[in-house]
Amino acid sequence: MPQSNPRVVILGAGFGGLEATKALRRAPVEITLIDRQNYHCFQPLLYQVATAALSPADIAWPIRHILRRQKNATAHVRGENLDFRNGRATGSNESGTLRAGSPAGP
Repeated sequence: MPQSNPRVVILGAGFGGLEATKALRRAPVEITLIDRQNYHCFQPLLYQVATAALSPADIAWPIRHILRRQKNATAHVRGENLDFRNGRATGSNESGTLRAGSPAGP
């Protein structure tokens, strides 16, 4: 029976979560990226949207689009089977990381 690659669960698709996912691009792992939103917002330019200098589409991109060429990564909105009390994803052969960034709005 072939052994499957270890699973890595990354919580948060902010700058840290996306960079961690990209850093594991060639690693022999299966990556699951979980975020509350299905898009990544480039917050340093948010003020330009507020002043109508940029369109919201210019600073927010779907996570699946960002990772479309990365074969070992999948993106999910809202995680299931996560054990926050013990700080890990449940299941066999899994590891987790938390990349906390700036808070999403209300």
